[in-house]
Amino acid sequence: MITEQTRPLIEFRTVPIQTTRAVTRTLRIDSDVESRIELLAEKEGVSFNLLANRSLRRLVEWEATAEKFGFAQVPLQALERVFNLLSDSQARELGKEAGKNMMQELILFWFKKLDRESALNLLAMSAKYARLFKLERTSTGSTETVVMKHDRGRNASAYYAELLKSLFRTLDINITTQETEGQVVAEIPAPGIIVRSSHVSNAPQRRPTIGRMTELTVSSS
Repeated sequence: MITEQTRPLIEFRTVPIQTTRAVTRTLRIDSDVESRIELLAEKEGVSFNLLANRSLRRLVEWEATAEKFGFAQVPLQALERVFNLLSDSQARELGKEAGKNMMQELILFWFKKLDRESALNLLAMSAKYARLFKLERTSTGSTETVVMKHDRGRNASAYYAELLKSLFRTLDINITTQETEGQVVAEIPAPGIIVRSSHVSNAPQRRPTIGRMTELTVSSS
């Protein structure tokens, strides 16, 4: 007689983060999944529960919805090559369309309202889960400074800059941006406030004669 292999019973406990309520639920998972989670948890130096909970959060916060909107995992090197095939005007036009259409649809789907905070939260989620760029966000009074670091080249900066301007323009917010080879810096005021900055420019900048482009460092004063 062949004994049927049973799946291990794993008890998951959600990690309480700020106002998140912890609950206990018992699930039955495949033994090979259990083994892989244990290996990953040991490699990252975290608990089994933390890694499992993080994976479930990624599923409900991003993957289940992103799939409906046609998101797909693309190697970053391939994405950089695609950007390099575009002209500056083509990259900017694509960014405008994405900010005006796709981003608004995602915001309304996830957050059920279209405002500045929801737009900023979507950018944070995109950085966390899609990993197409890294996001730094600082506040100075009523103005949010957002730094999108991507290292995909000048055309990628053109795309993201126009995406941001197009997105916030629909909210009646005029933002200012600064572009380099590897990042976009945007100053996003509260509705009704105008940001004036004499040093911000979207004009093409000359590449330094030595090595690599020096990245802009932003700090709140």
